Amino acid sequence: MPYLAVSDGTKIYYEDHGSGEAVLFCHGLQSSHLKIKNFINEFKGGCRCICYDHRGHEASERSGKHMNIQTLGRDLRELIEYLRLDNITVIGHSMGAAAIFSYIKQFGCEHLKRIVAVDMSPYMRNSVWDGGIGQGKWQDEDFLQDLERIFDDIGSANWYITKKLMNPALAASVPEAMESSMAALCGIGCDALTMASLWFSLFRTDFRPVISEISVPFLYIMPEYPLYSMTAVNFIKEHVKSRFVLEKDIPGTTHTILMEKPHETAERIKAFMNLE
Repeated sequence: MPYLAVSDGTKIYYEDHGSGEAVLFCHGLQSSHLKIKNFINEFKGGCRCICYDHRGHEASERSGKHMNIQTLGRDLRELIEYLRLDNITVIGHSMGAAAIFSYIKQFGCEHLKRIVAVDMSPYMRNSVWDGGIGQGKWQDEDFLQDLERIFDDIGSANWYITKKLMNPALAASVPEAMESSMAALCGIGCDALTMASLWFSLFRTDFRPVISEISVPFLYIMPEYPLYSMTAVNFIKEHVKSRFVLEKDIPGTTHTILMEKPHETAERIKAFMNLE
């Protein structure tokens, strides 16, 4: 199993398959390269596909230090340089997009040819605008309660966040008797310390000033039932310095669009790549 030991010694698991134009995949919080495997496979055969697990997730090392979005940007940079990647299309889902924003804040758009962000805002907090999480409705008190839930029972916390934020239809469709089973299924991906640390870092980090530093074509994938509103999308559109494309016509999708409709989502991205 290939690992890269980054500067602070943390071992990051990665995979590097195929040849051709390089596409690098950054998964979201509590996800992994395995959870979006079907989506990644859509690009194999025509591209060089690089995926990895963020620190604290799946096959990467659980780290007790530097658990913040700034470090995820540096981890991404070290992987890109270690693999000698250049002119790459980087795809970030949710927190994975935030890791890309962090990379740009620290290193600019060096080595990047295109950026794809899947359902992510440059600022998750709703205290000063309505472009944050939960369509602008999730407030600071909700966030603090999330932290308490994570440390109390990460599975139950994940299930609560999923049904309240990511897919509200689940709250009505899942019988009460199945709640504990669903919570158990949600308790995977990373441990409570990792999730709480990154959840906190996401909420306190404002990447809105970074968007104006984006000088490469940018594709935003918005599901039918998104976690973020058009306020966030329009902010990105108005501030990027290159071409902006919005795809939002994939029906029946929520924040977990890469698992729900991997083929349809990949086709939109391939079309975006072929325009260049």
